[in-house]
Amino acid sequence: MLLGKTTCLGFVTAAAVVAMFLDFATFTSGEDADVDTQTTASVPADTGSHDVPRFVISSPGGGASCKAFPVENGTPGHNALTIDSSCRNLYQPLANARTWHNNEDGTIDLADNLGRTIVEFSPSDGLAYISVEPRSVILSMSTEGVNAF
Repeated sequence: MLLGKTTCLGFVTAAAVVAMFLDFATFTSGEDADVDTQTTASVPADTGSHDVPRFVISSPGGGASCKAFPVENGTPGHNALTIDSSCRNLYQPLANARTWHNNEDGTIDLADNLGRTIVEFSPSDGLAYISVEPRSVILSMSTEGVNAF
């Protein structure tokens, strides 16, 4: 029985595909990759974790700012809060903030040890927030290192 030219070409092509697949599937590199692991002064060392959410609290115009680090951000209820001492320069009582409250209406309260709200932020554009209480202070809060998805 004679096979047609098309059938022979099909067998040769199939054999070539199987050979290529086996070559890729069994490939192992015998050499280590040449990666320079030395850090130089021109490349800043990463001193923080990318998994820790950070929020930047700013005054109008972005002239002054400080950072807030909520623990377990995104979970309902009251969370511990670490806040930079430089937040005192934005609003004096803000330096006493110790808890982060995610409210059901989407607002976020920063409160002291006794649970008294110091600043309340309301959602604004994108991942940004703007202060709504106290009305005498205008602050914005934006995310840094927070994944929205």
